[in-house]
Amino acid sequence: MLRKKIKSPCQLICTYDTDHICVGCFRSAEEVAQWDSYTEDQKRQVIDNTMKRRQESGQSYYGFGG
Repeated sequence: MLRKKIKSPCQLICTYDTDHICVGCFRSAEEVAQWDSYTEDQKRQVIDNTMKRRQESGQSYYGFGG
């Protein structure tokens, strides 16, 4: 079975909060820096992390809303 490559969730905002989490894509600074070296499984985990962070922040979509 062919799987699609996981694309970067980058939103071209690239601004970090005090916890070093991007307010655009909700990846940590380390996750952003390492993205290209991650396996597809690691990228899936990062995407899961971003969804959890977004939900915990109370923001509805990529750093905006509430």
